[in-house]
Amino acid sequence: MKRLYLVRHAKSSWANGQQADFDRPLNSRGKKDAPEMGKHLRMRRAVSVDLVLCSTAKRAKATAKRLLKEIQYPIEQVVWKEMIYSGNATDLLILISNVEDHFKSVMVIGHNPDMTDLVNFLSREEIGDMPTCGVFGLAFEVDTWSAIKSERGLKLFYDVPKQL
Repeated sequence: MKRLYLVRHAKSSWANGQQADFDRPLNSRGKKDAPEMGKHLRMRRAVSVDLVLCSTAKRAKATAKRLLKEIQYPIEQVVWKEMIYSGNATDLLILISNVEDHFKSVMVIGHNPDMTDLVNFLSREEIGDMPTCGVFGLAFEVDTWSAIKSERGLKLFYDVPKQL
């Protein structure tokens, strides 16, 4: 059994119109939502992860720092991947399928539309548009990450900040 948690970064700031997209920080709501979601994942969903893969964009890093602190995952162990920012859902699927099989649970922190596209591809759900700081948990009845296939993911939960 493999568990996959797909996380869209928390709400980012558009205050500086001259700022590059990659460098946008979290806004005040994002700074509040990320640790709240982390607490929810730990206390209500009993989420623990063996590996975290995260985009290198500023808002994704800030989300990881706040959310992972609450689920007690060391930020020093995060694997930072620029490709999560610059790639697409197919690239993310390739990244996940290459995870070492001794990892049982993996969290990916990234961006839309890729997170939504990946959820829709891997699950039997059609979620529309994953909101900021949304988390979709999936389980796969497989022994290897490379065995993950379309619509084979069993939905564990889909949580968004507004529901907390």
